[in-house]
Order: sequence, then C-alpha cells, then structure tokens
Amino acid sequence: MKFYNILLLFFTLSIYSQPNVIIILTDDLGWGDVSYHDGFIPTPNIDSFVSNGIELNRFYANPTCSPTRASLLTGLHIFNHGVIRPFMNPSAEQTGLPEHLKIMPEYFKEAGYQTALSGKWHLGMHKKEYLPTNRGFDSSYGHMLGGIGYYDHVHTNRMDWHRDGVSLSEDGYSTELIADEAINIIENKDDDRPLFLYVAFNAPHTPIEAPEEDVNNFLYIEDELDRNYAANISKLDIEIGRIINSIKVSGLLEETIIIFLSDNGPVFDINPIVKTIAPGLTKSKGSTAGLRGSKTSALDGGIRVPAAIWWKGVLEQSKTDQFMFIQDLLPTLLTATGISYDEDLLIDGVDRWSNLLTNKITPPVNAFVGNKIIFDERALFNNEWKLYYKKPVMFNVEGTFKLFNIVNDPYETVDLSTTEINIFDEMKDTLMNIKELNSIGTIDPVHAYLHGDTEGGDVIGSPWLDRDYKLNEPVSKTVGFFVMMWVLIQSFHTLLWDWLYSQTNIHLCVGMLMQFCQRI
Repeated sequence: MKFYNILLLFFTLSIYSQPNVIIILTDDLGWGDVSYHDGFIPTPNIDSFVSNGIELNRFYANPTCSPTRASLLTGLHIFNHGVIRPFMNPSAEQTGLPEHLKIMPEYFKEAGYQTALSGKWHLGMHKKEYLPTNRGFDSSYGHMLGGIGYYDHVHTNRMDWHRDGVSLSEDGYSTELIADEAINIIENKDDDRPLFLYVAFNAPHTPIEAPEEDVNNFLYIEDELDRNYAANISKLDIEIGRIINSIKVSGLLEETIIIFLSDNGPVFDINPIVKTIAPGLTKSKGSTAGLRGSKTSALDGGIRVPAAIWWKGVLEQSKTDQFMFIQDLLPTLLTATGISYDEDLLIDGVDRWSNLLTNKITPPVNAFVGNKIIFDERALFNNEWKLYYKKPVMFNVEGTFKLFNIVNDPYETVDLSTTEINIFDEMKDTLMNIKELNSIGTIDPVHAYLHGDTEGGDVIGSPWLDRDYKLNEPVSKTVGFFVMMWVLIQSFHTLLWDWLYSQTNIHLCVGMLMQFCQRI
C-alpha cells in the first residue's frame, strides 16, 4: 500500500472503530448473471458497487442455500455446523441450525451492535428457538423457507411472510419489500449503536416472477422464461441500488462495510432426480459464463459466485484473486470491526482482512465446501489445486475424484488425478478424513417427493408460523420403494440425457441399478 493510503486507513479506523456491516445476499445468482461478467442482463447498480469496492474474483460458497447461510453465519464448513443440505418445510422435517452454535449476529449484538435481518432465513423454523430473533437478531422481517412466491409469499401451500416471528399478511413484490425494510432500518438506524444488517433476497430463486413493467423492458427477448428471468434480476439490481443509495444519503458510506455475494450458482443443470423432487427448479434460467456445473454441484459453476466488498476510503477500486470461502467472512468481519473472539473456538474460516487491506495473496490451505443431497459433492482447495468428489448418497457405490489446477484451468477441463499423483493422494486423504461432527441428516428422496415441495397443510395460504402443522412421517419401505421407482421413471429421460455422457456417470448409473435390483 502507498504511504498515503496507510495513513488514510489508520485515520479511518481511529474514527470508525466499529463500522456498520451490511451484507447483501442474493439467491441463485450465477457467475454469468451479472453484466460485469459479460452477462446479457444489465446490472448497472451491482456493476457500480463492484467497481467501487474490491471485486472478490475467487469467492466460493457452498452449492446450495441453507449450507451457505449456515457457513456464512457460523464460520464453519458443512460437516462442523451440520447443515449439509437445504431445509424443507416443517411438515417434511422439524430441525434447524444447531442451537449450540454461536452465529454472526450474536457476536455483533454482544459488541453493542443493532442487529437486523430483512429477507430469507432458511435455517429452521419449526420451534421458536430456531427463529432469527432468538439467534441474535433484534428484528427480523421476511420469509423462513426458500422459493416463496414473489407476490403471494406462499411456500408449499402456506403463506411464509413474517415480522419478528409473527405471521404477517402483506401485499407487494418480495424483492421490493425486502429492500424497503432494509432502507427503513438504515434511515432509522440507532444513533447510539453501529448497525449489523443482513439483507437476504430471494431473487432470482424460483418461481421466476417479475413486475410487468420490468418484464416490458425485455420484450426483445423471445423466450418467455429468459425474459422473466432477466426482468427478475433487473429488478433485483434496482433494489440493491436503492439500498446502496440509502446508505449514501444517510451519510453512512464512509463508516459502513458492505458485502455483496450470491449463495450458490444458478439453476440450469440440476440433477434430474432433484428436478423431479422439486419440480419448480426446472422453471429457471441462469448462467455460469462457461463454468462447469450449477446449483447443487461442487464444480465451479455451483460454488464460484459473484462477490465484492466495499468500505469507502478503505477497501475500494480494486480486484483480488485471493481465494475466499463463505466461512471466511465471519472471522474477517470480526477482525475488521475489532470484535474479539475466543481463538480456541472452532472456526474453520480464515481471517482475510489483512489480505483485503494489502492486496497480498495467500494460497488456500485445505479449504472445504460442499453439500449432501442426492449426491455427496465436495471440493477441497489447496494452493492452486482443487479436488472434486461426487458420490450418490443412497447407494453403496464408489465415488469419483477429479483433480484440477483451478488457477490455470478455471473451466475444469483437464483431470490431473493420474499425473499429479502425490498431490492427488494427499488431498484425497485429507478430504475423506473430514469428520461429520454435526448433521441434520440427508434427504430421503421419497419423503421429499411426497412432502418437501408439494404439501404443506390443509388450508392454502395459512401461515407457517401459526405452528398448526403436523410432521408427515416417512412411509414404509415397501411404499418407499415403489415411490422411488416412480421418481426414477419420471427422471429417466433426463437421466439418460444428463448422466450418460461419460464413463464415470455410466458407472454410477449401473451401480444404482444394481442396488435397486438387490432390493426387489
């Protein structure tokens, strides 16, 4: 850093020893869904924010929503916080982010911050102990599950819109409502306390809906789904711009750290069984700009996400190739705000604050992201190397490993596992010896198919947080077998198309078939 910048930094830190922190999280926004990555959808406000701050060019999340949110808030990887896959509605399961884990808003609240959530939670809701206002947030507004309707705020036949744990009936487009709440919090910030604000949009998650006036801006796009998707992201960009402007107008820009990121890659190449279990995911579009894989996958298209951080006068107008992972944000932000934490506390994330200040690049050391849904998909990063692992969860077949030099080969085209044998063996041993300390358990595809995204209660629009729901118990093994066979039959045409393209995937399919034959 130049001497002038160092002096400016120390001057800024001396004035704002506890800066405000605002996290803006989008849902399923792909690497190629922003125009600063040459996407076809114009995102001028996001582009402006990224150009003003530090573009985090190598930022990695987990492949799905709940695991990413859990890692963001705990600083832990999936096997240490236990959230290995997305939560379903309370009729399908009744669990949540483990209560014993300390999460980000609790750190900030203990340090004297005002803490607020606007938007999506998706970390458990079936009992009050899991709700945001019992996990460190002074206030919460928005929805508890993923994939709500943008206008009716309904998930699996029940209304999912709340304020401070109380069901709320409110008209309006969710992206705009979430931004309105965030702006209101910023404009009415407690003058005596710094602010920690977590803004978690549901856009552009399915169902893809957008205001008519925004759709009309894209009438030149022939495909209706592409047109609606573009309008959905365009509206998201507008609302993010409104939030950034409110920070400026409120005079808080120089004393606020702002983080922008997506929770995982886009939905366009989802596993066919997942598509059958959650059919709404098929009605989406997104772009990875050529990166392999998408949401649910630990290939880079599913985990490398658009991200940036801005603190005017401190972190600005640059781009870094520093590898950062979703679990790194907690220790990094605690250091940035001067909040101490027990060094003996289990935190997987690495404090990257000094890397951001100095633009010094430190290679990753055994950084781990992943999820377990239909497949156990993992990625381990060590220096320039990435080890990718994939294995069906339900079937006793061997998983597959691929080794990439992710710096020289960002599109993961060349598997080096047979040529870089020593590196491969060492990383494989490390990856397979990561222990699952906690786990909410894997998804039963049969239970998910029957209750996960298709059934939520007797009364359409009745609120989830009325707590009148009943847990649907798993079906018998016999019924489960036939339901699973039906799921596979429904998935079969895409199974052939999506899976039977490589020797590896043929091997997996044969293994799964043998398992089913043994059950008959």
